[in-house]
Amino acid sequence: MQILIFEWLTGGGRWIDGVSLQCGSAIRSQGMRMLQAIAHDFLIGGIEVILPIDERAVDDFPSIDGLTLYPVNQQVDLRQSLEDLAKNVDRILLIAPETGGRLLGCVQWLQPFHDKLVSPSEELVRIASSKQASFEYLQNQGFDGVSRGTEFVEFWNGPMDNFDFPMVVKPNDGVGGEGLHLIHEYAELERLESQLTGLGYWIEPFYQGVPVSISVICHGGDFTFLPATEQVFDGEPFGEFVGSRFPVQEDFECRARRLAEKTVRLLPPTQGYIGLDMVIGPEGDQLIEINPRLTMSYLKLRKVCSFNLAMRMLGPDG
Repeated sequence: MQILIFEWLTGGGRWIDGVSLQCGSAIRSQGMRMLQAIAHDFLIGGIEVILPIDERAVDDFPSIDGLTLYPVNQQVDLRQSLEDLAKNVDRILLIAPETGGRLLGCVQWLQPFHDKLVSPSEELVRIASSKQASFEYLQNQGFDGVSRGTEFVEFWNGPMDNFDFPMVVKPNDGVGGEGLHLIHEYAELERLESQLTGLGYWIEPFYQGVPVSISVICHGGDFTFLPATEQVFDGEPFGEFVGSRFPVQEDFECRARRLAEKTVRLLPPTQGYIGLDMVIGPEGDQLIEINPRLTMSYLKLRKVCSFNLAMRMLGPDG
């Protein structure tokens, strides 16, 4: 069996336009680490891996049996190349930032091969790539929170007097901690406003608590819920992602799992790996966002789980 794995930032996407330049070096490094890890896990599972790779990053992949690199430079028609490669493989895994519609665009490029995808469907990517769309979808599905009366995070784009401080301002299609601001007073917000004009930003309350991620491998209505991990940043409360801490305390694990189960059962049926970011707090548990792709939690989870996560993406018996 052969699988085509395409990661936007390391696979040649940066040759196309400037959209991905909104993602800094930290995000590009994360993309490379995820790509190396999941390619390795498919290889040890006996799957041949086809990897489009930016020619500037070829040296990051040593020669390994079963791994075929397809160097990409600025002369390559990336979309056509992916379509050509997709014709001859059994499965396809797509990883890209939601920023600027990159992930959604990749899924749409390979729509004729959607039955080969082991990453989330176009419908889920469209919903989860926008924080507004995610909220509206779950609200329409009757999402009323979890036990103890907690509710889904509400996003506003209305008058500023609807808010209490502190508040969080972030891109509607942001990824990681890029473009995220914690605002404590109106003066800070006024200074920030000129920078945000014309951009798709959302404002939400700042929730005190522990940032936790739950990853789920989906196969239609069948789900493999992976252990909860705590997200660790180099700043407080935000900053660049440093890594995932495991285990989390038992009560947090149970609360995160309940919130994850309630959420995924309302989402459209899909396949592949998704990540749910949430805050487990003293005043309730809040879903922050849905990541319709591989996340950095994978790097920790692949070490603590007793099975090969990549192979599980191929099916329950993978």
